[in-house]
Amino acid sequence: EVIKPSVPTFLPPMPKGAPANRLGLAQWLTRPDHPLTARVAVNRYWSLLFGKGMVKSVSDFGTQGEWPSHPELLDWLAVDFVKHGWDIKRTLKQMVMSATYRQSSRITRELFTQDRSNALLARGPRFRLQGEFVRDNALAVSGLLVRDIGGTSVKPYQPAGLWKPVGFGGSNKSTFVQDKGDKLFRRSMYTFWKRTSPPPSMAAFNAPTREQCTVRRERTNTPLQALVLMNDSQFVESARHLAQNAMQQPDGQARAAWMLTAVLGRPAESVDLAEMVAAAVNFRQVFRREPAATQALIQTGDSPVDDTLDPTELATWTMVANTLLNRDDFLNK
Repeated sequence: EVIKPSVPTFLPPMPKGAPANRLGLAQWLTRPDHPLTARVAVNRYWSLLFGKGMVKSVSDFGTQGEWPSHPELLDWLAVDFVKHGWDIKRTLKQMVMSATYRQSSRITRELFTQDRSNALLARGPRFRLQGEFVRDNALAVSGLLVRDIGGTSVKPYQPAGLWKPVGFGGSNKSTFVQDKGDKLFRRSMYTFWKRTSPPPSMAAFNAPTREQCTVRRERTNTPLQALVLMNDSQFVESARHLAQNAMQQPDGQARAAWMLTAVLGRPAESVDLAEMVAAAVNFRQVFRREPAATQALIQTGDSPVDDTLDPTELATWTMVANTLLNRDDFLNK
């Protein structure tokens, strides 16, 4: 029997006049009455913002998938998405400006009992950011982030020698060569990705290898993530630049207040200020005794160190900044 290009008969037929090729398939997928495409799309956008989709099985809308928690809302968003020209930016803006999204993530004991998994959206979403967002946030609050749009891929910091075991002899991709200058601080979406050896700092935060399509990432909380944030050159360098900016303030209290506001996006609370100033006192005592450790810390990364600043003070506030970049309210949305 001759098999011709078509679509499953239990779904709507191809549009009239559509060519029997990939263009026709695209026209069929995006026809206004298609029962799946718009629903799958808006469910994935919802999942990105709320931590999980209204259909929890975002990659499976079939008979083995889960029933939507809010079917009427899913239908309404899908129809609205199509009516407004499949405008992704508009749909995302609509979601983040909703009262549901803008709720506080705080929860009472009563609400927790009634809606433990937040399936009914009794509170705002709260979950750890993706690895790329964690890195970009650290660069942004430190003032290092290069916001240029477009261009070729870049190779930021990575442990040496990782590509050798998986590289082909004679290939220009068998040896990792780190970039210099502004290329180290481009947004993570521009990072060159070797699928057989993905960046370890991203892998620690559950970034997929990209060897296959991953619709929903797992979210874990492991000691490796804390070790990346405390020791990876990119994060230590970001902490140093954050400290350099904070040291423009006149005293420790003002530096702590400025740093907290810059990192967490809210006014500093007295308990936080007290903890940061106390931490600075402890770190200062350590670095006064360890000049070699002081230099090793502030020399981390390729960007120049501000020589006008006292090395001990810079190392002290670098560690305070590094501690801030490890806080849950910085890593979690």
